[in-house]
Amino acid sequence: MTKENFLTIRWNNYLSLGVGIPTLIYIVVAFSTSIWSGQGGLIGLSLFGALF
Repeated sequence: MTKENFLTIRWNNYLSLGVGIPTLIYIVVAFSTSIWSGQGGLIGLSLFGALF
């Protein structure tokens, strides 16, 4: 696969969905449960932020 074939809008959309959907699910779960109040919830959110 060449660089031009890899860096397309379609691949960018796939990568954004692949990282964005799990992050969104984590945020919804963290806000709706008690995960958010603990230190582990903030660490998890920071890890998703570092990936995104």
